[in-house]
Formats: sequence, structure tokens, C-alpha cells
Amino acid sequence: MHKIYHEVIAAIGGSLFIIIGIARQRERKRLFRSGTKPEGPLVWNLLIIAGICLIVFAFGLIIFKLNHSAK
Repeated sequence: MHKIYHEVIAAIGGSLFIIIGIARQRERKRLFRSGTKPEGPLVWNLLIIAGICLIVFAFGLIIFKLNHSAK
């Protein structure tokens, strides 16, 4: 079986991007409710989107490598 360390690390990194983006959006909502003007949501939305793309790419590579190692 081929080593898939890089793909697993990419999937973990994508998950962390998503977790950080969601946590930061919740913090932004909390600040908004308390009357403090928070930063814009664009950076955190892009972080979530990048995390999703990274996870999809990593799992696609894992599936690709598993299919080619079976032949």
C-alpha cells in the first residue's frame, strides 16, 4: 500500500481551517451582539471554503491512490 501521509495531513489541515473559521464566525456574532464592531466575515468565509477544498482534494487523492494501488 502506498504511503498517504501528505493526503492525511492535508485533510487534517482542512478540518482545522474549517474549525477555526466556524469558531471565529461565532466569536464575530458574539462581538456583534455585544455592540462591538467586529471585522468583516470575508476572511473567515474564505478560510472555511479553503478548508472544504483542501479536504475534497485530499480525499480525492486518497481515492485515486487506492484505486491505482489495487491494480
